[in-house]
Amino acid sequence: MKQYSFNFSFEVLEEFKKLLPVNRSKKILKKYLLNEYVLSESLNDLQEIISETVIQPYWMTEAEIIKLDRLIKQAKTKGYSINRSAIMRDVMNNLVDRYRNKPIQKSKQHRQTFKVPKGIKERLSLLIEDGELTYELSSFIMDGYVPSNDFPSMRNKDQEDLNFKTDIEVFDKMDEISSEYGFKKGGRAKIFRDALNQFEAWLESDPPKKAALKQELKYILTEYKNVENISIIKEEINKYLKE
Repeated sequence: MKQYSFNFSFEVLEEFKKLLPVNRSKKILKKYLLNEYVLSESLNDLQEIISETVIQPYWMTEAEIIKLDRLIKQAKTKGYSINRSAIMRDVMNNLVDRYRNKPIQKSKQHRQTFKVPKGIKERLSLLIEDGELTYELSSFIMDGYVPSNDFPSMRNKDQEDLNFKTDIEVFDKMDEISSEYGFKKGGRAKIFRDALNQFEAWLESDPPKKAALKQELKYILTEYKNVENISIIKEEINKYLKE
């Protein structure tokens, strides 16, 4: 699997996260995209420009990307130019409509405080919004995490507490991996720290915060160009960058 980022409507994305539990949302989205989704008859809607969007990364299989690209080619034969994000927005809209009046029963929640290397929470806050950390880390553990086979001890190292509350299935997944490695005590914590380290490295390779700011800047500049000369805009930007 590879990570891909898509632009979604903020409202629809938040509703999607509320309606579908974190431990099942990606699997449901994948199954729907691969087995059920077809292009909307009104392709004009897919070409609509969304002004307020947020960046959402997903781990995608090759089959999912092939399906997206095939749909793009289908749209092109009908004279429409759309991209992967447009299709993913339509997929998510359809799922939100499907589950809005019959939401999936929420999973039980579990909370645990883990000892993690000191400083990692501050570094993560620079890469991802605080309110998104639990959802994204949970999704990563369920769909993207592969154990590194390197589980260093935290003994005699600077530590801090990280409070983690999410669907019980996420903890079950960590326990399952821990059992596979034969850990007797503290196995869940070892798996969590390994997943957290990988998650941080993943974020550093393509920070959602940076992508979101880039998208916001693009929108602002588009609006600015409607009321100001481009040469003046460039001059203002250069002045700001020199400060």
